[in-house]
Amino acid sequence: MLTIRVHTGGGLRPVCLVSNDSLGGYWKDREKHPIWIDLTSPPVADLKKLAGDCGFHPLTVEDVLNPEHQPKIDEYENYIFMVFRSVTGISDETTATGFNVGNCKTSRLAVYLGPGFLVTIHGIDAHAVDEVSTIVDSRDTAIDHHLDQVLHAIIDRMIDQVFPVISDMEDKIQEIEEKIFTASDKDVLPTILRTKRELLTLRRIMGSQREMLARLSRREDLPYIDPKTAVYFRDVLDHAARLEETCIVLTDLATSVAEAHLAVASNRINEVMKFLTIFSTIWMPLTFIVGVYGMNFHHMPELDVWWFYPLVWVLMIVIVVGMMFFFRRKKWL
Repeated sequence: MLTIRVHTGGGLRPVCLVSNDSLGGYWKDREKHPIWIDLTSPPVADLKKLAGDCGFHPLTVEDVLNPEHQPKIDEYENYIFMVFRSVTGISDETTATGFNVGNCKTSRLAVYLGPGFLVTIHGIDAHAVDEVSTIVDSRDTAIDHHLDQVLHAIIDRMIDQVFPVISDMEDKIQEIEEKIFTASDKDVLPTILRTKRELLTLRRIMGSQREMLARLSRREDLPYIDPKTAVYFRDVLDHAARLEETCIVLTDLATSVAEAHLAVASNRINEVMKFLTIFSTIWMPLTFIVGVYGMNFHHMPELDVWWFYPLVWVLMIVIVVGMMFFFRRKKWL
């Protein structure tokens, strides 16, 4: 679905694209009446035609069509091109299609920002764009040439929607930490390794976007970012930096939980091996005695003594009790 939002002096209004001529008219008049062109999962042919009509470089179209493209910012002669990525949740199944990365469900936003125009391209799950467009329309706000403020509002919401995801992952790590000392911990290690992989994905996304937001907040060679708006991008940069630091902390915590789980499992194995070793050690002299007198030799004088059989039983009981006492004294039991 292709939606054009045209500034008429009293706010942005949704205007349906009837023909390419209407788009061309809005595009030519963009310096007087800024336009916001918002595309939701556009067909490849429509996207390429729009890029051709607007004079966007073909390489940027390739970046838009590449679902696995990482966040970036490039400056061209008459506009800047950006790709943002946000994480909207964690999936139970590992996927590598669409905008998903591993178990992380991501939303991607491609942006063209220039004098008098803002072009946003995203999938159907871009809730931040929908929310901002609703707010702008409902408030009937005159944005004049400050489309960078609209961009800030979208990016701010995209970054903020990662916080609940991070919070859920932190709760998951705490639950796993409680399970490692219980008997039902068969799925602990796969879960913690999957969580760690998700955190590394989040950290990589936030790290690359932090560099972009740093450029936007400092307005390095970016003529279409107003100094007043750059201050707000600085706040978004702080949020992205905090998310990245939280990912680092949670990754270290996940590593510690995995190591603790392995240590607990190793300790349990050691306890089992100690029990089996002690059990085998106790049976060794008993097996020897039974083996000796189980041999089929005819000349074994003690076999003819009536009290020798109970004596052997007493001897074996004394050996067991003595070894148990010795092991306990050595604190092996």
